[in-house]
Amino acid sequence: MPPNESRAASAVVTRLGGGIVAAARLCVIVPAAFIVVYFLLAAVSPRSFVPVWVWTERAVVSAGILGVFWIFTRHPWHSRRPEGLTHALLVSCTLLLPALVTGFWPGVIGAFVTPLLVAGSAAMERFRRA
Repeated sequence: MPPNESRAASAVVTRLGGGIVAAARLCVIVPAAFIVVYFLLAAVSPRSFVPVWVWTERAVVSAGILGVFWIFTRHPWHSRRPEGLTHALLVSCTLLLPALVTGFWPGVIGAFVTPLLVAGSAAMERFRRA
């Protein structure tokens, strides 16, 4: 373990699949889990702060979508992806829920881009082999 990495962080990353797989899974998990924080903050803060929490949730969703898309661009072909990465990229369509919660239509559309690209690249790879 590197000297600047804590044992807890290392255990979480290892449990999530390690490396790029863990990064892809975190790009999906964090925006989904942030919905709870968003609702709690919106419930307990003054009404004037609600737009701040809405835009914070939208920023977290955007970061998740862009992170998953960036990971796909680094590993576009199914046969060359690390084990578990295809699944992590396909389930990124769950980013639809946090985008819908805040009414963020670019996030709603963006949540489907990476899963469609993953499916398309797998189909293209299969047809090239046939």
